[in-house]
Amino acid sequence: MGYDYSEVINRTEKYSPYLNDCLSQFPDIKKRFENGEAAQSLIDDYSRRYLGDIADFETEMSRLRIYKRAVHLICALADLAREWSWVEVTQTLSDLADVAIKRLLRAAAIKAGISGDDDNPVPGLFVIAMGKHGACELNYSSDIDFTVFYDPDHIALPDMERAERTLIRLVRDLIKGLEQRTADGYIFRTDLRLRPDPRSNAIVISTLTAERYYETIGQNWERAALIKARICGGDRAVGDVFKRDVLSPFIWRRSLDYAAIEDIQAIKRQIDARSGGDVAHAEGHHVKLGRGGIREIEFYAQVQQLILGGRYPELRCIRTVDALQALTDGGFVAQDVTDELSRCYGLLRDLEHGVQMVRDEQDHILPIDHEARERLARLRGYNDLADFDGDAVRCFTTVSRIYRELYPEADSLASDQGSLVFTGVDPDPATLETLKEMGFERAIDVWRLMAEWLGGRIAATRTVRARELLTRLAPHLLKSCQDTGHSDRAFFAFARFFTGLRTGVNSLSMFVQSPNHLQKIIASMTLSERVADQLANDPSIMDAMVEPNYLKITPTSLMQAMQSLDLGAEDFEGAMNAVRVFVKELRFRIILAALEGQLDHFEIMELCSCLAEQTLTTLLAVAARETERIFGPIKGQYGIIGLGKLGGSEMRLTSDLDIMLLYQAHPEGESRADIYTKLTQRLVSALSAITGEGGLYEVDLDLRPSGRSGPVAVSLEAFAAYYREKAWTWEFMALTRAKLITGSSTDFQHVIEDHLQQAISCERPVLNMTSDIAEMLERTRLAKPAQSEWDIKNSVGGLRDIEYIAQTLWLKARTERAMSWPRSTQDMLIAAKDVLGVQAVQTLNNILSEYHKLQQWQSLLGLSTLQDEDTAIFLKSDLAQKLSLTLDENWKKAAQSTVSDLLSEILAF
Repeated sequence: MGYDYSEVINRTEKYSPYLNDCLSQFPDIKKRFENGEAAQSLIDDYSRRYLGDIADFETEMSRLRIYKRAVHLICALADLAREWSWVEVTQTLSDLADVAIKRLLRAAAIKAGISGDDDNPVPGLFVIAMGKHGACELNYSSDIDFTVFYDPDHIALPDMERAERTLIRLVRDLIKGLEQRTADGYIFRTDLRLRPDPRSNAIVISTLTAERYYETIGQNWERAALIKARICGGDRAVGDVFKRDVLSPFIWRRSLDYAAIEDIQAIKRQIDARSGGDVAHAEGHHVKLGRGGIREIEFYAQVQQLILGGRYPELRCIRTVDALQALTDGGFVAQDVTDELSRCYGLLRDLEHGVQMVRDEQDHILPIDHEARERLARLRGYNDLADFDGDAVRCFTTVSRIYRELYPEADSLASDQGSLVFTGVDPDPATLETLKEMGFERAIDVWRLMAEWLGGRIAATRTVRARELLTRLAPHLLKSCQDTGHSDRAFFAFARFFTGLRTGVNSLSMFVQSPNHLQKIIASMTLSERVADQLANDPSIMDAMVEPNYLKITPTSLMQAMQSLDLGAEDFEGAMNAVRVFVKELRFRIILAALEGQLDHFEIMELCSCLAEQTLTTLLAVAARETERIFGPIKGQYGIIGLGKLGGSEMRLTSDLDIMLLYQAHPEGESRADIYTKLTQRLVSALSAITGEGGLYEVDLDLRPSGRSGPVAVSLEAFAAYYREKAWTWEFMALTRAKLITGSSTDFQHVIEDHLQQAISCERPVLNMTSDIAEMLERTRLAKPAQSEWDIKNSVGGLRDIEYIAQTLWLKARTERAMSWPRSTQDMLIAAKDVLGVQAVQTLNNILSEYHKLQQWQSLLGLSTLQDEDTAIFLKSDLAQKLSLTLDENWKKAAQSTVSDLLSEILAF
């Protein structure tokens, strides 16, 4: 052949420690190669030496390890001498893997007492090679990807009751025989993770299990991996049937719907972000995974094979370059493109082989170090490093250009920051790096969850369509988490919601169509545990976002929307559920609008109070209708009084309803004497019962006359008499915020309002209200002490104390001012400006505003308690600034001191 074989030996010894060791181990190969003997002749000779009759398992392990090193050396010398092309090298290495699997499988079967022969060691069991092994394109240090299957109808073992255990032990022996390192080295590292559902299934899988898997949740990346599948050992006849009847229908689909094509394109776009280095430089570039690398050429062929191979069987080639040429022959790829990619593929395989020849390591990266890369160039036969680097860069550039022209019309969904690939079994290192750069400290956990979702392992992604949508959405999802500034918290809040979905197609479709909705949802989940909880428990509330102006909410629009509910055809439970859906969606919209900065805390209180009032009005009518259906007509009149936060229009999302039902029986009597009790009970059920749509409000009737010992429905006569004769000071304090909510008629509403004014202004000389309030304050402080320094409600000088100031001053002046009755704490303070002074009122109302603000945001964010450390961190965060929370430790102490001093002064007065 005219080649200087001595020169090849010389650079092999000089630049490859691994091959130099092999030359020392096989001096005859060195001598015969220098004498010009053909590589294939050397292979044949060593095959005769080591591949005779199959011996016991340990002997086979030893023989095959020696044989492997000899084959490696012969292949490398033929490669470096250009006697063989990359095609012949990779074919020989793949044949070596096949031989090792067949012989070790037979030896392991003999060891297990299984009757078979050399061609079919275990009847019914077969091995499928995948990846580069399947394509007969193994490199020097490749893992070998394979899967072991068995057909239960054909398997034959000595003890069939322990069949699966026997087969697992057999495959473990096979793996041990291939990869265990001994004094003779190892043969191949193995990888069985491309089998169906590797996290759940054993290392040997029945064909029935595999068939169910591929029919239900097999993914497009698995179809791509199986393009190269071939039977490489075991029962070939059974394996061929499985490949024909199970794998082929899974891989090759005659008609692909557009959604599946989009999924394949999305996988391509995600892998497209994998960098591995600038193609302008050779140093440090990843020959396999980097831009313009081997993977891009393989994917270029595979993605088109998947789309077209169902209709055109001639495209179903296992070798990459053969697939490219078939695509050209079919008119799908230009000949010059195939020529360029095939030439580059050969060069890339040469570069990869050179890297791996050095130390027999599974490495694909060109050295960054100048001297190391120069030694690699010399090993590959280059005299000048610049020529080596130039060839490499031109190859990377060419492949990258052609690869990125595939589907040029598709918008890129890949992250600008790098790789986001969630296919395969183990985390992709480049993707983990990208996730870390995006702020995910738990990158591995994020990868695993995404891989599980895309693998169809949760209800939301059971369908192919859901997985296709999620594949397209993945980069947007992760970018939205990153944009919150709290990547992990955002992602795992979304995960709680997403894993709870029964079906994901509707939600994912909405997010794909409107990425802005996804961004808002994730941002809101991150800020608010309440949003995360609501969405996790009831994803349907996202329907509220369908409204074009869902963030625009006013009391008027809220009332109109509630009044437009058509409950006439609904039974009691149906009406309850309809109102629950409406209220849940309104609350959700309020939270989103507040988190978007479109509502301040006063507007939130107003909307929450309005929503509660409208809910009471609507459900009182529903409860009355149901009561009359069961017990007959309600002939008298009735109405609802709101107290506490409801009466003062100071509601939060989490506030309960303090209510009282007043009635006036009809002079002619009712069909049942206790009909108003029944009405009240049904109203409470309508408000608080847990149905399929959840609950609405906690209801508290304890502020009615006589509290829990009194009837739940109160007659007007009993109400009036109670406040004239029996009510305690604390009950008058509660009455300061009593407000008519709704009634059965306009006339009766006026009657109730008159009775409220008479009750609040009636003289009770026996009560020393100031003294009673002081005593009650002391008892309350002992019974309900502050849980932390940031317990704004219960702290000395906190919200409760401001309310005591307002209510005390109002009760002192109630007889003169009952006709202009303020219900809110703020209005009560303003009404007392002649006692407190304008400056004091302004100071108290400023403090009150900040207290209400903090309570509102606590409710919106789902903070169940305000513990010192957590609250301090929260108040110092960017979030607190965004929410306009101006509280700090010094301000709080000064405010509490001001409130406490004023209250002490008023109660001592």
